[in-house]
Amino acid sequence: MIKKSCRIILILSGLAWCQVNNPVSVSARADSVARAGEVIQVRVNATMDEEWKIYSIYRISDGPLPTEISVGGTAVGVVASVLEPEPLYTFDPGFETDTYYHSGNIQFLVPVRLKRDLEPGNYDIVADIFFQVCNARLCYPPMTKSDTVNIIIESGTPRSDRMSFTAANVTSSDKNPSNLSGVHSLLGLLLLAIGGAVLSWVMPCVYPMVPIIISFFGKLSDEKQIGRGTVATMYGIGISGTFVVIGLVVGLLSWGVNDVATRTRYANIGNIIATNAWINLVFGILFIFFALWMFGIINVNVTGR
Repeated sequence: MIKKSCRIILILSGLAWCQVNNPVSVSARADSVARAGEVIQVRVNATMDEEWKIYSIYRISDGPLPTEISVGGTAVGVVASVLEPEPLYTFDPGFETDTYYHSGNIQFLVPVRLKRDLEPGNYDIVADIFFQVCNARLCYPPMTKSDTVNIIIESGTPRSDRMSFTAANVTSSDKNPSNLSGVHSLLGLLLLAIGGAVLSWVMPCVYPMVPIIISFFGKLSDEKQIGRGTVATMYGIGISGTFVVIGLVVGLLSWGVNDVATRTRYANIGNIIATNAWINLVFGILFIFFALWMFGIINVNVTGR
């Protein structure tokens, strides 16, 4: 009994020591003067020694806990998504997986819209950051640190250049080169998708598929008396439609979800499908079946005749 009590005391003492001597210091600041209804930037700074690191908010790996940031207070109306600098990437032997992390001095930006019905005066905004800090040898227990920012609400109507989150994001990206707004535009995404499709043509695994696909759909066109252009169009629509459906499913699952970690898990559905051993085993068996079918080793009568 005495040994057990001593062990518990040592554990609790160690946890208390970790809480006091946690190597991460947190501070927050924001525009000192604003008007009701305007969007301000709350800057949350995390500082740690070079050997220590905290983990990315959005790029989540199995093992370490992702960082979470929340902002609250009587003056806070709407809080936009946290703007995170580009994390570093490396293999973490402690978790035996690749991880995304931040080290040194790092600043997160939180666009916040103030309530429209605020009276002039002083208001406190509280910024909370939940994190797990690790080095090459150990990890401290996850914890939350807070800092309070005082802002002065002056009288007057909201200024037009401080009323949208878009303007706030552009301002922050000007100060932080890692946030490139052009990458997130619709045209940028379309060009990225088309470029990725063109690059896929030079992949070695594509070469043997080209004659097989041409032969298969050419034979299908002759048997069904359908134009080859029609068959090719249906094939392309089928591929693009599959990705559209997956995107819609992810979008519907994420609709109205405010928790960043949950949204990230939904967005990683494609990554889960690509890395899950059982799902890939099923896909492998399915592709082998299709290959045998295309080579005529297996004959499947789809029409039932």
